[in-house]
Amino acid sequence: MSEISKDILLVKYVESLSEKELKAYHIAKSHLGTSFSLEKSRGFLDWKKKTEYQNADIPKPQ
Repeated sequence: MSEISKDILLVKYVESLSEKELKAYHIAKSHLGTSFSLEKSRGFLDWKKKTEYQNADIPKPQ
């Protein structure tokens, strides 16, 4: 995945967050500092997987 497409995915993910999730993101980023990685976060990985399934039009595994 190119750096640009990764950045676009991260922006789209942050835009999809609810107000509560966005607040939690900012707290985690603030408290964890450089050790926090949005692209390795559970929420982002789940969102990315869900988005890939929706875009690929393939059945989602149960």
